[in-house]
Amino acid sequence: MKPRKSAKTAGWRKWIAAAAVVLVLGILAECFANFALFTLPDGEKGEFAVPMSEVVREGFTEKDGALWFDGEKGFIHVPLNGRYVDKLKCSFDYDGLLNLKAYAGVYNIYGDLNIKDELDIWDNNPRVLGDTYLRVEAKADYVNIVVEADDLKVEGLPHIDFERMPLVFTGFTVVNEPAVNWVELGFYWVAFGLAAFFFLGRELLGRRPEIGFLAAALSVGVLMVAALPANKVGWDEEVHFEQSFWISNYRQISHISDSIYQEFIPSLDNWPFSQPGTAEEQKALNDYLDVAGDYKTGPIGWSSDLNKTTMTGYVGTSLFLFIGQLLGMPFSMLFRFGRLGNLLVYSVIMFFAIRKTPVGKGILTFIGLMPTPLFLAGVYSYDPTVTAFLSLSFAFMLKEILTPETKIRWRDFIIMVAAFIFGCRIKAVYAPLLLIALLIPREKFKDKRQMLLMRGIVCAAVVFLILGFMLPVIFSPSETGDLRGGATSEVGQMAYILGQPLAYAAVLIENIWRTFPSYVFGELSLGAFGHLATVTQSWIIYVGAVLVLLTNTQSAAGRRLAGRQRLFMFLMAGAAAVFIWTALYISYSEPGNTYIDGVQGRYYIPFLFPLYLALGSDRVSVRLKNYQYYTLVLAGSAGILLYFVYFYVINAYCL
Repeated sequence: MKPRKSAKTAGWRKWIAAAAVVLVLGILAECFANFALFTLPDGEKGEFAVPMSEVVREGFTEKDGALWFDGEKGFIHVPLNGRYVDKLKCSFDYDGLLNLKAYAGVYNIYGDLNIKDELDIWDNNPRVLGDTYLRVEAKADYVNIVVEADDLKVEGLPHIDFERMPLVFTGFTVVNEPAVNWVELGFYWVAFGLAAFFFLGRELLGRRPEIGFLAAALSVGVLMVAALPANKVGWDEEVHFEQSFWISNYRQISHISDSIYQEFIPSLDNWPFSQPGTAEEQKALNDYLDVAGDYKTGPIGWSSDLNKTTMTGYVGTSLFLFIGQLLGMPFSMLFRFGRLGNLLVYSVIMFFAIRKTPVGKGILTFIGLMPTPLFLAGVYSYDPTVTAFLSLSFAFMLKEILTPETKIRWRDFIIMVAAFIFGCRIKAVYAPLLLIALLIPREKFKDKRQMLLMRGIVCAAVVFLILGFMLPVIFSPSETGDLRGGATSEVGQMAYILGQPLAYAAVLIENIWRTFPSYVFGELSLGAFGHLATVTQSWIIYVGAVLVLLTNTQSAAGRRLAGRQRLFMFLMAGAAAVFIWTALYISYSEPGNTYIDGVQGRYYIPFLFPLYLALGSDRVSVRLKNYQYYTLVLAGSAGILLYFVYFYVINAYCL
């Protein structure tokens, strides 16, 4: 017994030592990232106002020590005289969205000032902020600020007269404040911590890769939720937040302030392309929301209509919002806390899906840890529920398909069908994918009666889901499609589809083929951060997707998918794609248009798992042990995720 106890003690010491090393490495990395600020002479630390008398301007009128924009085009030259500038704070007064361009004349590595080294800054600001911080982070001679009337007009809000809103700059301040950035420090801890966990726990991950997925999804997901502004950043996030908030206060009138109501609608306060771009701006937005965001005694008595079709997609967010309100959280914290509910549901259900599936554990891990799926899980959206529960259903299907030696149990069958319906009822376009269950071999069933009954239930569920979204369009199509405007018409589109089916088939094939690479393997399905950005280094995702597709041939069931089974899965994924494109063609495209509007790559995510399995090949042989292979998949997937989260979220909005 003593050797066993000694080994156990040594194991704990190993993990404690690793945690200590991760803690120290994170602190050192944060110090190194801020080395320039921390090592500044005391006389250069702090805030230093630039005298307005030294500021050169054109297109602005000086009045009472402030610069008033003349409404056409303005230029401001802020002299910095070669001092180190971390950020230049520009104080302003404006009721619209301040969008400006800035050019910082910085000294290069040789100490020279060259216009070719000029730092370009494009700055968009939330309406509720009165200061914008331009990140320079170098020795600078000047910052030139350019404001144009066309940049102040917001496409998508044509009803607002921006020309009548006066823009006034009230001051410019150099800000050199050394401080620990907790989000950046958290990134280093997560990165080093995952690296240590994958290395020290590689034997465990070889048997249970789902544990590695859960660790990566939750740690990076929580980091991303902390880094994202408490604002609309995801697709239709204002609608999803409204529904989540309403469910969390179901059957009760909510007494809210106007600042919270603005989170329910597209507005100047909640415009997704104008986000806080620095830690200081994020803090200012949080402070504003915490003061103005009254969700208990506000003057607006608010209620909403419950969308019973999509309500299952808000279980996690509404529950966490309910708990957060009970705890009396300030609104900026409450908003983020609700997002955590979505992340938890997604991560846990995907954990069980990866654990259950006998094949494609690496594929499902890779897809689940890519930027877009995890981003959607970290904001208000019902898409993660669809993806996670369909993945869980696929896992049960594959388990039954590849283990014909054991009889199917009603409990497993019910979970398989219920999980699919729970996710698919939100977006019934994925209904054909349930037919993959028909691949369960005959020998799995106790007798012919059970086989016919179970297959009948599967087919009935598919028909029920499909008719739920097709019948209204077929029998009572609307004269309009997209309620947001445009010359769309369901009646007109149905006339084209039914009147010229071959022509529509050609349009459909052309659009699916044109987008196939990026929607299946690339940035438009796996590398988009909502309204914030789409990754430009898309080749990283393409390479990762193809590698995991070709190499993940391991099977815990002792057999692999046959060619005919993969072909059927491919056809069902194709049917789901056809349903998606057709639904959007009817609702979002103008009649007769040969380009289908409204389809986004994220709509492919729920069926990428069976599609990747269908496209895989048995001809590639990977001579790695499970612990080696799954550790590489986890490290690669988490590495891709961390890289993009840092550059497109943390670096863009938190530093």
